[in-house]
Amino acid sequence: MSAPSLLMPSWRRRTASLRLPWLSWTIAFGAALSAALVGIEIWQMSHVREATLRNASTVTVSLAQSLALQIDNTFKTADTVVASIGQRVEAEGTDAAAQERLYGLMTSLAKALPAIHEMGIINRDGNAIVKSLMRSPIGLNYRERDYFQHLASHPGRQLFIGRPVHSKIDNSLNVTLSRRIEGPDGRFDGIVVSSVSMEFFRHMFESVDAKGFIALLGPDGTVLARNRSGFGDGERAAIAAADGALEYTAADGTRRVGTVRTLAHYPLTVIVAQNTSDILADWRLQVRNHAAVVIAVLIALAFLGWRLEVASRSTRMQALHDTLTGLANRRCLNDAIEGEFRRAARKGESLSFVMADIDLFKNFNDTYGHQAGDDCLRAVASAIEGVLGRAGDMAARYGGEEIAVLIPDTDVAGATRVAERMQAAVSALAIPHHNSPYGIVTISAGVASCVPNPVSSWKPLVRAADEALYVAKAAGRNAFRISGG
Repeated sequence: MSAPSLLMPSWRRRTASLRLPWLSWTIAFGAALSAALVGIEIWQMSHVREATLRNASTVTVSLAQSLALQIDNTFKTADTVVASIGQRVEAEGTDAAAQERLYGLMTSLAKALPAIHEMGIINRDGNAIVKSLMRSPIGLNYRERDYFQHLASHPGRQLFIGRPVHSKIDNSLNVTLSRRIEGPDGRFDGIVVSSVSMEFFRHMFESVDAKGFIALLGPDGTVLARNRSGFGDGERAAIAAADGALEYTAADGTRRVGTVRTLAHYPLTVIVAQNTSDILADWRLQVRNHAAVVIAVLIALAFLGWRLEVASRSTRMQALHDTLTGLANRRCLNDAIEGEFRRAARKGESLSFVMADIDLFKNFNDTYGHQAGDDCLRAVASAIEGVLGRAGDMAARYGGEEIAVLIPDTDVAGATRVAERMQAAVSALAIPHHNSPYGIVTISAGVASCVPNPVSSWKPLVRAADEALYVAKAAGRNAFRISGG
């Protein structure tokens, strides 16, 4: 193995190693068709017919699994955004300056996350004070929304998924994810809410399959998004009774088969189905021209299987990757820190974490534009990742302009040296920043280290680094601070 591959971060090696194996169902279907070629008797044609239906069912299972995973990841991202913004609101408050920062953060996230229709902060009276789609959301009140009524009366910061609602701004249909904001005394102080666009999923479904029927259903069976007409609420009973496999007669008498897949973490359901007549069209053609159709079906199914696997691989890669910076994303970081925390606890080793933030990044965006801001963020991310010398070290985009660095088997002294190299590498870029007292783009960082206890959580380590970061920023920026130091 070459030296560059040895130094490649482990999460990148896992992403690069995703392969396209032959799908077992394609081989099984080909064998079934080959067996059917032995004779032209009626029972053989019946066997081919049954095999065709089974294959269609398998295809819908694979597609439903892939779509469910992607939709689940989309809602996880929205949940992460809500939690992050909620933490920031509780830490910084909602004065005019904080509202302006939050508006900048929300609009930046909205550009990076097309599935999220809008984000907002609602005060304890139900009035919107920050909205990603409106700079001054005066007059918008959400007291009647189910999420406001629930969170206002239920203490705690648990996620609440609301009923589908139409946006008060553009009337689009969305599903809301929200969390409660609490004051220092634990009293209700407002809500952070993010809405996931059903129009986004409709476009996704249309791009995946133009012939089959794909739909996303709410907890009560309401159709939230679908790729074509003909998949209506009248079919709820058949769908509700299904357990994985789906077979039913539509309201217009059309017979359909497919798959029902419930999301892993959210009470939503993906339906993938096809008309039986469409599925058997190739079989009827096979009856008329046996040999030609066998070849056509094998080629078509091989291509479809390849497309499905490519889509699945793309989903797995996106689940680990931040598309703007090229770093690991928040989900990948959480998985990695949990594993490293357990490993360090078993071995009695130190585990260090550095939280870095680009100084005055909003001012940079306001001065040079968001495109320059994106270029700056990419350059800073590359510089930070470039100082990491071991395959086990990980740099990840934590959120907005925050970049986190996980450093296994390293004590606070070693982590401090890494933080120093990070600051030096960013300063060496010499990116002009006229609104900074230093004249160039700089970063502030917080450093935390611990020897994990097997029964403890890794979250206090991240929180300690984040708190140290705020101390560094309060000290004048372009600095780093050590937690507890």
